[in-house]
Amino acid sequence: MKDDKLNQKSLLVQKLLNSEINITPSVLEMILKMDNPHQSLDLIIRETSFIPQFQSHITTEVLKKLSNKELLKLLQRKDDVSNKENYKPNKDTIEIRASMESESQAKEQTTHFESKQNSNIRDMNGNVKESTRFYESTNSNSVYHPIAKEYDSDYKILKDPTGKLHTNGDYTDFYNLTLDKFTTLNKLMRKRSDVLSATNINNILRLSSKSEVSTIGLVKNFRETKNQNFFFEIEDLTGSINVLIRKDSDNQDNQKLFNHLVYDQMLYVQGTYSPGDNRNRGIIFADYLTKIDIPTDYQPNLADIPLSIALLSDLHIGSKEFEEKLFNRFIGFLNGKIGNATYREMASKIKYLIINGDLVDGIGVYPNQEQDLEISDIYKQYEKACEFIAEIPEHITIFYTAGNHEPVRNAIPRPAVPKKYSETLFDLGVICLGNPSYIQTHKVNTLIYHGESIHDMNLLIHDFSINEPTKTMKELLISRHLAPVFGEKTQIAPTDKDWLIIDKIPDIFHTGHVHINGFDRYRHVSLVNSGCFQAQTDFMRSFGITPTPGIVPIIELDKLNFYPLDIKIILN
Repeated sequence: MKDDKLNQKSLLVQKLLNSEINITPSVLEMILKMDNPHQSLDLIIRETSFIPQFQSHITTEVLKKLSNKELLKLLQRKDDVSNKENYKPNKDTIEIRASMESESQAKEQTTHFESKQNSNIRDMNGNVKESTRFYESTNSNSVYHPIAKEYDSDYKILKDPTGKLHTNGDYTDFYNLTLDKFTTLNKLMRKRSDVLSATNINNILRLSSKSEVSTIGLVKNFRETKNQNFFFEIEDLTGSINVLIRKDSDNQDNQKLFNHLVYDQMLYVQGTYSPGDNRNRGIIFADYLTKIDIPTDYQPNLADIPLSIALLSDLHIGSKEFEEKLFNRFIGFLNGKIGNATYREMASKIKYLIINGDLVDGIGVYPNQEQDLEISDIYKQYEKACEFIAEIPEHITIFYTAGNHEPVRNAIPRPAVPKKYSETLFDLGVICLGNPSYIQTHKVNTLIYHGESIHDMNLLIHDFSINEPTKTMKELLISRHLAPVFGEKTQIAPTDKDWLIIDKIPDIFHTGHVHINGFDRYRHVSLVNSGCFQAQTDFMRSFGITPTPGIVPIIELDKLNFYPLDIKIILN
């Protein structure tokens, strides 16, 4: 009984850790004494997100501000515990890591598994939490009844470029792509309340005296001047204009934005326009810049029922480095065949699974790839992939988008894998989509993008790194475009419509491609890079990529809680 309480307490603390929330000891004890501690904590975490100026510390004072009447009644029944609390932020608040450490030590003293190979669980960024351990249940062979099987699939394909990508590759196509990009991004920018006064550039160029102005345009070029000021040029459909940011203490925010500037991004500029003379063009001395961004008050959609979605990418079946044993263990997890009761409960809620590109390793994708292949026939790679997918429970709906290793064109947007390769996948009920795609599962909207442009952004912005993919993903959200720069290594097809614009704010933004697991949140949007199921190849090594295989992100659709399932640490 004592072990059960310690295990339950560890799981509650892990959930708080994932949500980046601290809690006072007495409130934690209060929750533990409730009939359903996990459900109560989920409700508390959700409710506190709506409290203005919530400081990520759950105390009795915070609980009194909750608006949920049912939850308040539960808490009132525990008043004998909560009234004893005297909250002191520097003394009583649990630091999650310290709490986890003490609980782990207590477990090591009380469990008979202490001499076995107990492995560490990882936090939401994939880092090992050295003091946190999961212990296997002796009831792991009990009958498995997945919750997700009790619910029908409820999904919509909101955006899929497949069958809609028509282009001749001539000048008109490139012009139409740029025109659609500017027009759509301009509309998104004008939804901001602080840019309503913006005028077109040609109107500013007609001014003959100094004036306060504001305008919107795409970045044409930029550089640092010899006086260490920042100079760039923006253009709209009526012309282009120079902009200067003075390097001084009053311009720190603008300077930071400039350091994350890339070509072809949409910008709003506000400042003082100084007309030119016969030799010089006019220039705006900027005092305020902004990108489109995500509204600060955005609230994500949540499902009404307790289901989850698992996010995969980059399996690379057919490669010698495909982690077949790890993937088989993941399938065993989905079928409730490995792991303790906690893992089985986690698996039982999974209703949807996304494979975000590079299911197979493909043929001729990079130089000398044949040396890295276990299966050198693309059809046989798909046959092998279907063998694995056939073992996934039928109640799980699978979405599969095309990555850069699939047998389709390399340029994005990319259509779904042709049926001649994936016919068996269709027969298995797999929903094949293009890249990027946008789906809705039980009200929750997920943007699926393989992530080709992440490499370009990392090369262009000096403080971005391949080891932190979510920082780059955040910049794509702020730009409201999946590949802001045209003409870099990422191949972008000239289509009439720009499919790479993030016109609808997602609740989950899912990428892959870089083979490194990552999770973060930005303005309530969950950012997930799903890592891979492929060990390091020589090609990866040449780019300095150290992959993180076998970590599967799982997100609860009713709460958007995130769990990085590390297949390597689950005991049989």
